[in-house]
Amino acid sequence: MKNFILILITLTTIYAQTSAVDLYEQSQKALSTGNIELAGEKIRAAIEADKSNDSFRKEFDRLNGLRNKMINSNRSVKDGRFDDAIQGFSDVLESVPNSAEALYGTGKAYEGKKEYLTSVDFYKKSLRIDSNYTKSKQSISNVAKKLYNSANQDYKNGNLEMALTKYEQVLMINSRLYQAYFQMGVLQKKMGNLTMSIDSYLKALDIKKTFDKGWYNLGLAYKENGDVENAKKSFEETVRLNKKYYKAHKSLGDLFIDLEDFDSAISSFKKAVEVKSNYSAAYHGLGVTYAKIGNYEKSAESLSKAVELSPKEFLSWFHLAEAHNKLNDCEAAKNAALESIDLKKNFGGGWFELGIAEYCGGKGNKNTSINHFEKARNDREWRKMAEYEIDRVRNPEKYEQWSKQLFLI
Repeated sequence: MKNFILILITLTTIYAQTSAVDLYEQSQKALSTGNIELAGEKIRAAIEADKSNDSFRKEFDRLNGLRNKMINSNRSVKDGRFDDAIQGFSDVLESVPNSAEALYGTGKAYEGKKEYLTSVDFYKKSLRIDSNYTKSKQSISNVAKKLYNSANQDYKNGNLEMALTKYEQVLMINSRLYQAYFQMGVLQKKMGNLTMSIDSYLKALDIKKTFDKGWYNLGLAYKENGDVENAKKSFEETVRLNKKYYKAHKSLGDLFIDLEDFDSAISSFKKAVEVKSNYSAAYHGLGVTYAKIGNYEKSAESLSKAVELSPKEFLSWFHLAEAHNKLNDCEAAKNAALESIDLKKNFGGGWFELGIAEYCGGKGNKNTSINHFEKARNDREWRKMAEYEIDRVRNPEKYEQWSKQLFLI
């Protein structure tokens, strides 16, 4: 009986030792994958299984130290002591290089220091260890948003180079964020880099083809770059995607004027005001287009609406004066021209139309008319036309003779 008991005790001891060694190995395996908590639990169980093993206790103390360092480092992040946190996590990673938690914590510390690319690098390292580490995935998304918003603020503040750098960093983090490409396009256009702007808009649209605002801005860039055909296609795609995009209808109207397709221009401007009834720029475009085809009644009607909605637009008043002069309504033309001059005194066109209205086909004050034309001469763009009118007012018989000769021909 005594022999049996001794054998049983011996077997129990051997089993306990074997179990303790197995638990220790499980602890080391957990540690190799970066799981400090699980490693600690397994080594604690190993000690319970073999209380006499001093090496197990030393390993427990080491793991407990790492665990405390992790706790203190996370606390440092929360308290804003980012450098202390980085050092603490670094100490942990020296012993446990596969700790996704320590890598994530380092990323949070660098994010706190606004060293965003470095923070994302650590978040990505943690995901290489554990692809399902959701906190790192969320943090990468949050950093991209922070950097994007910061870039937008720099743009608003006029820090264009800094904004551009940040948009590029955003795309290094998330290359599918089409809004960043779009904002780069806006910024590059503002900086005069039209080719780069167009390229950025195209990249945004390659990611999101239904982005109507992207198509519209692409059209503006193409137009400014002198590529009328691609500008037209871009504006047409904008209104195909969004029939209520009134600015695109208006921009199409402007293009059709340049292409001398006046019927299409009128149609586009009308679509713009159908969507936005108080859109003065579209009424202005209508007025200019009607004048191109000689319909000055409708031109005056549209431009009257334009100045009613936007009384500070000197060009609308100028074209309205022109329409009234063509209709021989000298008083209305004079009033419109004076409004244009009040808004922009050095604009030759306003003085020119005022001169035409003052002369009023020979029924008005010739000297005052000439004075207005002289002021129009100060604007180089209007000099030749003003000189022609001055000569016509001073020598009407010459032009009457030419008119008779033309009539006979």
